[in-house]
Amino acid sequence: MRLRFNPRRYAIETFVKSSAHATKPHARLLDAGAGPCPYKYLFIHAHYEATDFIDPHGLLNFTCSLDKIPRKAGTYDVVLLTEVLEHVEYPQKVINEINRILKKGGKLFLTTPQQYMLHQKPYNFYYFTRYGLESLLKNAGFKSYSIRSMGGYFWTLGDLIKFNSVLTQYKRWFFIYYPLKLVEWPLTQLIIPFILFHLDWLDKQRDWTMGYTVEAIK
Repeated sequence: MRLRFNPRRYAIETFVKSSAHATKPHARLLDAGAGPCPYKYLFIHAHYEATDFIDPHGLLNFTCSLDKIPRKAGTYDVVLLTEVLEHVEYPQKVINEINRILKKGGKLFLTTPQQYMLHQKPYNFYYFTRYGLESLLKNAGFKSYSIRSMGGYFWTLGDLIKFNSVLTQYKRWFFIYYPLKLVEWPLTQLIIPFILFHLDWLDKQRDWTMGYTVEAIK
C-alpha cells in the first residue's frame, strides 16, 4: 500500500486521472490556467491545448484571460480547470466562457478549494462552497453536474497542519527556528497527516472539506 501524506494532492491527482480516463481518444481538450502543464502527460490520447494569462515556462499554446478565450463557440470537447477558479476575479464570467467554448455535451472537469491558506498573492480572490459552485454552473447554463467533496474533517485538518506557515514566520530567529523545525517537520509533514488521512472515513457528513471536484456537462 502506498503511504499517503498529502490528502489534497492525492484527491486532485486521483480526480484528474479519472477525468483523463473519461476523455475519449482524439477529443479536443483545453487545460485552462495550466501553468507548467503538470497533467499534460495524462491526456496524450487527446488533442491537448493549454492556456494561462502568462507563459513563463514556454509551454502554452496561447495566453489569454480566462473570461475572454480566443476560440469560437463549441470548440472543445473537454475543459480542465484545476485549482484556478479561486484566482480569477470574476469567476462567473470564466464559467460562462468555458460553457461557451464547449461543444454540446462537452465536459468541464474542475477542482477548487473550500479551505486553504492565502497563496499566489494578491491573486487569491475566493474560496467556494458546494452551493456557490452550483450557482456558478446553473447560471452558466450547464445541463448537469456532480460536485464531490475532497475529503472530510480529518483530511482538512491534516491539510491545514501540513501546510501551516506559523513556524516559518520566525525563520529569522535561526537559533529557535531550526531546533523546532527538527521536531516539527516529521510530525506535521509525515506522522499526523498519515494518521488523519486514514481516519477520514469517520466523517460521513463532510461539511468540513478541503474543496470540491466537479464534472459538468453542457
